[in-house]
Amino acid sequence: MKTPKHRKKDYKKTAEHFGVTPKEVETEISAAIKAAYNQPEGSAAKEFFTKLFPHGKLPSNKEFIEIMAARCVDGNEDD
Repeated sequence: MKTPKHRKKDYKKTAEHFGVTPKEVETEISAAIKAAYNQPEGSAAKEFFTKLFPHGKLPSNKEFIEIMAARCVDGNEDD
């Protein structure tokens, strides 16, 4: 799956800030999502993912970023 242009810009800016490549940023975001998603049942991370992604599938970087951005804009960070 191709990375959308606006996301490429975000990855590029983040990469420049941290002195890494945009691909490394994309890979690390994916790894962080997977690590949080794979936490044991009953953990805060697992409850968080179950609440935000009730379909039970690991979200893509795109899905995760869009939901998190919407939560921040809507002021629902505390849910």
